[in-house]
Amino acid sequence: MPEGLDLESAIKGPETISVPASLADVAVCPAQELIDDEICLAIKEDEVPEAILKAVLGGLAEEENSLRLLREKRWKSGQDTSNASLKRGTLLKYMSETLLQRQALMGNNGEFDLRGPKFREVFKMFLTIISDTFDGAKIPVEYKEIFFHALQKNLEGWEERAERVIKAMTPKINL
Repeated sequence: MPEGLDLESAIKGPETISVPASLADVAVCPAQELIDDEICLAIKEDEVPEAILKAVLGGLAEEENSLRLLREKRWKSGQDTSNASLKRGTLLKYMSETLLQRQALMGNNGEFDLRGPKFREVFKMFLTIISDTFDGAKIPVEYKEIFFHALQKNLEGWEERAERVIKAMTPKINL
């Protein structure tokens, strides 16, 4: 063993840890105070990532609002607001990134993916429900075939028509 190397101290680690002065004044909440925190609850309940990101966005929005109010208060009293503005800007950046992650989890930025496998399965399920309804109402098979043949013709190009409708409903973002 090289001289000056104390393996026992290296394995045990330091007995005390020095905390920088800027962190020494930070109060840590006891565990019982975290019970009402939405983010902690979402994680403890093992929520789906979408729900956790929604809770995170809510927490970020609260902090953003605090920083905005602090900045306005300082502005009115003639104090420097650059630090609060910088922190708020950074927080807004994180919020937008979190929102994009949340939308990515929803699939296709939150819009319907009319050509995707999930929508196809749901669409097939509705067609099966319609077919089962014909059978349950004891409508003759010939009429059922006529209906589905006519439906097939009417559905030609439906994705393009639906995409135009969705696009018309999507609000425009003016920057």
